Amino acid sequence: MIIFLVIAISPPAFGLISEKTGLAQDLSIETGGYNFEVKTTSSYDITDYEFDSDDKRLTVFISSTVKNNLGEFQIPKNLINGNFTFFLNDKEIFPNVKSNEKISFITIEFPGNGTHKLDIIGTTYLPEFSEVLPLVLAMSMFGILFLNKIRKKLFIN
Repeated sequence: MIIFLVIAISPPAFGLISEKTGLAQDLSIETGGYNFEVKTTSSYDITDYEFDSDDKRLTVFISSTVKNNLGEFQIPKNLINGNFTFFLNDKEIFPNVKSNEKISFITIEFPGNGTHKLDIIGTTYLPEFSEVLPLVLAMSMFGILFLNKIRKKLFIN
């Protein structure tokens, strides 16, 4: 019984839970006939966001009440990908970027409470089509050659 009371009354071993938690938000982006979910967890609130497919840019508007901000973004690679460039309040920053075959995982740290604007710019947009495009072109070319051969046989006979 004494061991149970000690465990129940003692503080957490790794610090207060409220210091380690963040706001989880999903940003729904509809573009190119598809719907993408950008998952975020951060120490700040994302008040709004915009996506510009022409510039391959996700802009996030931030409202923070803490001095040291930490945010994590999971961006689907088939939305934007490539070599990312980041701007916080129009100044370039260099966050940590890791990726696998499906997502880019971005960790951003910056100081200062108040409102901020974060731009995440990729070099490719909807790259799934860039992988399929050569296949479609090759199939089209073979189709045209095949139809041409059939047409010649019909007119010769």
